Amino acid sequence: MSIPLETRLRRLRLGHMAQVLEAQNAESLGQKHSYLEFLEALVDGELGSRDNKSLMKRIKAARFPVVKTLAEFDFDFQPKLDVKLVKTLATGGFIEKNETVILVGQPGTGKTHLAIGLGMKACEAGYSVRFTTIQDLAAKLRAAMADHTVEQRIAEFVEPDLVILDELGFTPLDALLADAFYRIVASRYERASTIVTSNKSFESWAEVFPDPVIASAVLDRLVHHAHLVPIVGESFRMKDLKTRRASKGGSSATRSA
Repeated sequence: MSIPLETRLRRLRLGHMAQVLEAQNAESLGQKHSYLEFLEALVDGELGSRDNKSLMKRIKAARFPVVKTLAEFDFDFQPKLDVKLVKTLATGGFIEKNETVILVGQPGTGKTHLAIGLGMKACEAGYSVRFTTIQDLAAKLRAAMADHTVEQRIAEFVEPDLVILDELGFTPLDALLADAFYRIVASRYERASTIVTSNKSFESWAEVFPDPVIASAVLDRLVHHAHLVPIVGESFRMKDLKTRRASKGGSSATRSA
């Protein structure tokens, strides 16, 4: 008894082909495709399915807190932002050159959104990405101290093609975190790309690190080959709050009328 073609395709690990075989056959018959066109459609579908699965794996491995894209970013709300620079960075050229991107601005101005958006573009281009906030990195390192896995935790942020270190400056770094931060930056310097977001100007970074020497060493390596993206504008969260308040006010006025 002959084994069904669908089963044979699955044994060859051509799952998408097996799944769409009948539908593609019906479509090709209707369109009067040649045998090669029918095969080409099956192969393209299989490749597309595999590419999408690989992308999903890279996005999951990146551990973004939320998925945000550059297309969703409201550039009109931040008119002073260098849109041309952001779009140039989105091409991934800075990753090829092992360069750094530093996003500086007040809380709520969109630094994290832009960082994740650039990270998503990197995932789409086939790069490995890893995201963490400084606070989460601190928690991981403290937990790693208990089971002596600090080196493994640091290695997680040394190996990827792109690492995003979010929210530098919101809380001071203790000695453990400052040392780990320096080692991550130093290990990646001129070898891989890093994105850092911060609410503090470079002049204020010494306030974040327990030792000004470490602050200077980190800054020196990050700024060299860096693209600085300052964001000077209002907070998106305050904008949303004002919108909600205005909406509630309008509703109240309608009810009163």
